[in-house]
Amino acid sequence: MPGSPVSLAVAGLTLIGLVLRLAILFRPLALIDRLFIPDDTYYTLTIARSMAHGHGPTVDGTTLTSGFQPLLGFLMTPVFWLTNSADAALRADLTLLVVVDTATIAVLAWVAYRLAGRVAAIVAAALWAISPVAIGMSFGGLETSLAIFVEISLVALWIWANDRPTALRWGMAGAVGGLAVLARVDALLLVVLLVVLQLWRGPRRPLALATVAAVGIVAPWWVWCTLTFGTPLPTSGPAAHQILPFPSFSSMTMSLAAGTVSGGPFQPLDWLRSRLIGQSLGVLVFWLLVLASSALAVRWVTRKPRQGVGERLASPTGPGVRAIVGTLPAFAAGLLLFYAWFGVTFYFTRYLAPVGMVLVVVVAAGVGGLASGHGRGRPLTLVVLSGILVVPTVSAAQLDAYYATTRSVPAVGPSSPHFYDAATGYREVTTQAVRVPPRGSVIGGWQSGALSYFSEGRLTVVNLDGVVNPIAYAASQRDRTLAAYIRSRHIGWVADFPIAVVRIDLELHQLQPPPAVRKVTTLSPSGPSPGYMVDEITWPAR
Repeated sequence: MPGSPVSLAVAGLTLIGLVLRLAILFRPLALIDRLFIPDDTYYTLTIARSMAHGHGPTVDGTTLTSGFQPLLGFLMTPVFWLTNSADAALRADLTLLVVVDTATIAVLAWVAYRLAGRVAAIVAAALWAISPVAIGMSFGGLETSLAIFVEISLVALWIWANDRPTALRWGMAGAVGGLAVLARVDALLLVVLLVVLQLWRGPRRPLALATVAAVGIVAPWWVWCTLTFGTPLPTSGPAAHQILPFPSFSSMTMSLAAGTVSGGPFQPLDWLRSRLIGQSLGVLVFWLLVLASSALAVRWVTRKPRQGVGERLASPTGPGVRAIVGTLPAFAAGLLLFYAWFGVTFYFTRYLAPVGMVLVVVVAAGVGGLASGHGRGRPLTLVVLSGILVVPTVSAAQLDAYYATTRSVPAVGPSSPHFYDAATGYREVTTQAVRVPPRGSVIGGWQSGALSYFSEGRLTVVNLDGVVNPIAYAASQRDRTLAAYIRSRHIGWVADFPIAVVRIDLELHQLQPPPAVRKVTTLSPSGPSPGYMVDEITWPAR
């Protein structure tokens, strides 16, 4: 990025973002787990450990799965060659994501600079450096931060490759496109948008090299998945989709999708999420804005290149910076529509986090354009827009300070006021739960990620919701009950939150004769969680 003052400003903001993240990283794992880490994080870590030990992508050691986003799992596999410590590997995962998220600050600044100039670069870096969404995703331990970094890097490389098309640049762009799809499969939408744009605006010939590079990255995983499971897509999708009863594009899914992105790169506005539920007018207004932004993105892409800040810096034969960055709002709108259809609302915070990244680019471009423009009303508009950003920025800084300094935090369970998000705080209860059954027991649970990860070979843990167990999912679809599958796996214990344990118990009582189910203990982390139950199953003699 030319211009030493801007480079120094962005470097300083990146350093601030890194220091803030390091301050949280070195906090106790129990506290980080309660604040940020859902059960799904431990699925990815367990799968990475299994691959490191030569068992392939599996949670229970025998049942293969593609129900995870593979890039993070692949990156974490070497960690388990170096350590068998569950906590050390978890720290390594969080450290990787902190580094990746810090790098996102700089890449966002570069893209914003190319789009709208120096002020835009500084605004983009500042917003992402203190973004609670960015921080929350990096400490959640899942693939979201990695996916966001690769997605914005893909846009940056697409601009770079169009500046001066060379085999190296287009090969790198294609490879990063492949990595983006491995990081999160929904990034395929962004890749498709960029390819369609390139085909329309040109030059088209470099796409062949980019495609070869992308296919080379993705093909081995997709071929294995297709041969093993009959589809290249994660098998977790259908299983997760069946868990929540909300139908596609229902009032609930539409409302919560709108509310989740209401805070942009800042924390989702819970009060708005609550009020949007059942408020048809508010939801209608939001989705009209989504459609309007999509139309604006299309207009941005299809407009004739002008000699603006970005266009002067783009290759005259390429689609131009504005057109390339214009794919981001269309990508964000596509994510909103897809997940409003997908309907698993408690995953919305992480599924829709890239929308916050896109809004950073949009806001930075707006501020940068006003700062570099002339004409009546622009200074006043710039002041008003900056004033509007003050309140959420101060609120974000306060939340970041809380993350970095708080000494006690409740776990977020299913009965929490934050029921819109995935539950957190599994580490504390599952490290106790795995000590309840005798060594060598078989234990099942719907949410079995942390249970699997912290059992560390002491128990055999069987996933029952089907997210990382395609056999359990197929059994539930075929028999409409998991009871027969639970019996076939000789599961003698069940551990989960009460809502899941009660459902499993009800299914078991459909068997004839039914097994005896005895509640052994209820483990309760401090906070609103209703407790984590451990039941013993005694099967009747055959």
